[in-house]
Amino acid sequence: MKRGEVYLVNFGKKYNSEFGKVRPAVVVQNDVANRNIDKVAFKGVTVAPMTTMLAGGTLRVRIPARDRLEKTSEICVNEICTLDLGRFSLEHLLTALQQEELDQLDQRLREHLSL
Repeated sequence: MKRGEVYLVNFGKKYNSEFGKVRPAVVVQNDVANRNIDKVAFKGVTVAPMTTMLAGGTLRVRIPARDRLEKTSEICVNEICTLDLGRFSLEHLLTALQQEELDQLDQRLREHLSL
């Protein structure tokens, strides 16, 4: 698992405004944490969920359909969360962000988190 890769993730049952169901999500945590996840007790992975309900705006990054990502989707930057590794279908790598998409995601994360 690497930063910028997109996997199917089980977000569970939708609660109020939180994302739910199995959906694509992009890994946003750093690769040092990703490489060492098997060595730690808490196996959390920080992700940003994706949606096919395209809205645009400063809190979204659009990713065109490609590889195993079947539909054009948007990364929902304002919905970042940390989920247990057990929620991931690691055998379902859908795609990986291209460098310009990752740069755009980084910029949107900095803006959203005031970094």
